Amino acid sequence: VPRSLPEWMRASRDIGKDFDQNTRSNPKVNRGYALPDPGFIAAMATPALRDAYIVVYLKLRHALHYRLTSPMFEPLNPTSWRDLLGIESFQNKPNSYPAKRRNDVQTKLMDCIKAGKLEGTIDLAKMGTAPVLWRDQPLPNPLPENVISEIFWELFEINFRYELVALDRLCYQFKPANFEQTSQPFDELDASSTRMDF
Repeated sequence: VPRSLPEWMRASRDIGKDFDQNTRSNPKVNRGYALPDPGFIAAMATPALRDAYIVVYLKLRHALHYRLTSPMFEPLNPTSWRDLLGIESFQNKPNSYPAKRRNDVQTKLMDCIKAGKLEGTIDLAKMGTAPVLWRDQPLPNPLPENVISEIFWELFEINFRYELVALDRLCYQFKPANFEQTSQPFDELDASSTRMDF
């Protein structure tokens, strides 16, 4: 996992001082991730399971990246990412709650693929036959550590970009009506009227 910048670590620690984990979050606020959290993948119980989740991410990578630009996009919570990335590792009983959750996530992904006219690029029923590529090169099993680091870096960076744009939109919504346009740093961060390509 890429090392955190000392400034970010300090800021995170300072912000978390008054945070109460027992406080219920607002159910109207989506606290999901644009792409899977690399920290969650890195913390898998075994390297084999970690690699299995990364392999599924790579097989779905183009569809997941397209999903970020889709009007149907919504962030997924950690449980949904676990369900989706565990598609090849865990088999759920057909009518179980985990199977229903996984089907819901797969339906959302397939709806985005259909909306983008990308049918045929991925078949979730035949994931085992999909190629595992990174930088257009097939990957060996087990995955090389340097490749894992690059993939984690990509996930961190895209999630950070998403969170920065989401924060900007939140700040833009709360800009007071009498706000003077003299605040250049605020204006420079204002991406609410621009499209961000990931």
